[in-house]
Amino acid sequence: MDFLTLGELAFLIKSAIQSSLSEEYWVTAEVAQINCNYSSGHCYLDLVEKRDDVTIAKMRATIWASNFSQISNNFYAATGQELQIGMKILMLARVNYHEVHGLSVNIKEIDPRYTLGEMALKRREVIERLTREGLIEKNRQLNLPPVIQKIAVISSVTAAGYGDFLSRLNNNSYGYKFYHRLFQAYMQGEKTEDSIGDALKKCVKLRGHFEVIVIVRGGGSRADLHCFDSYRLARMIALSPIPVFTGIGHERDETVVDRVANRRLITPTAVAEFLIYTAKQFEDGIDVLRHRLITRTRTLVEQEGQRVNNFAEGLRSQAKHYFKTVNNALRNNIYLLQTRALATLKTHLINLKEYEGRLKSSSKDLLRTGGQKLKDYRRALAVHPGHMISIQSQKIDNCEMRINLLDPQNVLRRGFSITFLNGKILKEVTWVKKDDIISTRLYDGSIISTVESTGKDEGNERKEET
Repeated sequence: MDFLTLGELAFLIKSAIQSSLSEEYWVTAEVAQINCNYSSGHCYLDLVEKRDDVTIAKMRATIWASNFSQISNNFYAATGQELQIGMKILMLARVNYHEVHGLSVNIKEIDPRYTLGEMALKRREVIERLTREGLIEKNRQLNLPPVIQKIAVISSVTAAGYGDFLSRLNNNSYGYKFYHRLFQAYMQGEKTEDSIGDALKKCVKLRGHFEVIVIVRGGGSRADLHCFDSYRLARMIALSPIPVFTGIGHERDETVVDRVANRRLITPTAVAEFLIYTAKQFEDGIDVLRHRLITRTRTLVEQEGQRVNNFAEGLRSQAKHYFKTVNNALRNNIYLLQTRALATLKTHLINLKEYEGRLKSSSKDLLRTGGQKLKDYRRALAVHPGHMISIQSQKIDNCEMRINLLDPQNVLRRGFSITFLNGKILKEVTWVKKDDIISTRLYDGSIISTVESTGKDEGNERKEET
């Protein structure tokens, strides 16, 4: 039986490859692994091709030191980035087979324009995916506070953009004070995506302490922004419960992170200017409201002062007129009361004189008709003088008491009163109505009253009905 040694088989494979694949080919692939040997100057890569995240081809590649320096410099000059894992490249390569190391490709040249195009394609695909998921506008829908003063900053402490941001924010001409805390992260290179993602998670955990998250970095090439086109990073920003501002230093190039952020402000300085402007706008609004309030208050005070003055003047005039009317009415009532009281007293005095005349006449008649009786009594008086004197004294006292009872002053002294309505003696309750002014004459003076209510005595009503 014929057989080959392993070395012979390897030689046959090498001969077949060299004879059939002797030319160089332009090949596209994704960098799965990269290892640069700085002592030798060679670069070793693992290249893959994926379809729906499934690896369908994998191969080792080398860039020898004689070509690596030039290829690396050209690629960085065009893209602003070193070759790194995850990049898709277009390379001019020759297929090699080594008996010990196996199959590999030797990279002669890399076209950086293809990598830039792949970045743009990937960016568009990420934006379309985020749009389908309804995340593009989600962070923009968060409301911003009127004044933003508590700021979480994601940046590198050594980044020039971070220094510009702090300088502008802290040295604003209005003297506004802002609280800011740095969450350090890489702003360039392979670790950028994971580093910024970790910083975002920390900010979200402390969301009660911050009003916005600001992502700032310095300038650089378009390829420097490749990490900001990451779907994972953009999704985290879109779902952040805190509004996110970006100022990553590129005016013409908008990254996916810029698209999903609440505000894209291009540069770190522009972010600081926006925060200062927001505070100034709020202060100006307060000043406008304060001015309006002062103006309105002054107007209201003047208007109300004038109304109070007018009211006070009207009140004084009405009070003066009212008191004058009441005073005249009181004077008239007093005059009527005095006149009628005098008339009443005069009538009673006349009656007293009449009673006095009758009493004198009766006394004379009594003396004439009783003269005989007196004579008859003389002897009796002589016999019983004390008894007769007592009897006559009692009679005289009775007469005096009757006279006193008929005296109007004594009638009033006993608690009786005389009530007048419009100068006339009031005899029935039906003569008065509510709010009438009545005058009551007592023993020692008069009372002026206003009628609140009236009511008939039930006993009198029953008598009248009977």
